[in-house]
Amino acid sequence: MKVFSIIAFVLAFVLLISGIYGLNLGPITLEGGQQNQANQIGSYICLSCVGLTGGSISHDLTEDTINRLKRIDYPVKLWVFTSTDCPTCPDAKAIILNFTFENPNITYEEIKLESQPEFFDTYAVSELPTVIFFNKNGNVLKNNNFVHKVIGIDRLQEKLIEAIEMVS
Repeated sequence: MKVFSIIAFVLAFVLLISGIYGLNLGPITLEGGQQNQANQIGSYICLSCVGLTGGSISHDLTEDTINRLKRIDYPVKLWVFTSTDCPTCPDAKAIILNFTFENPNITYEEIKLESQPEFFDTYAVSELPTVIFFNKNGNVLKNNNFVHKVIGIDRLQEKLIEAIEMVS
């Protein structure tokens, strides 16, 4: 019985180490959908994937947002950082697209993790979706010397208009 316990412990330990380091031990391969996705997106976190954001998101702009957008008379460029695996990134893009329809001074560019990872490092983006803002001179909006970011989908419309009003 003691030998069986030792063998079970060693096997459990090997499986644990395999899971931690992603080792491929012949028939003991611990790669599933989540590990493949984690390998693909590295250390970037899709906030909706881990349950920190999301839900039913309306793409319609509120009357207050539309009125505030009408007062923006200077150019603002938005970068929205996304990944093809992020379930709420399309919602963020749809909301931002509605901002651009309401005010032609607002433009956006999608920065995809899969094709433009260097920008994620440059702007220290580690959560998805994330939006950053540039003024007419191409300078990024900063808050206390850090890049000002709007992260996640919750209250996105409200956070976007507040940040756009800070860009001048």
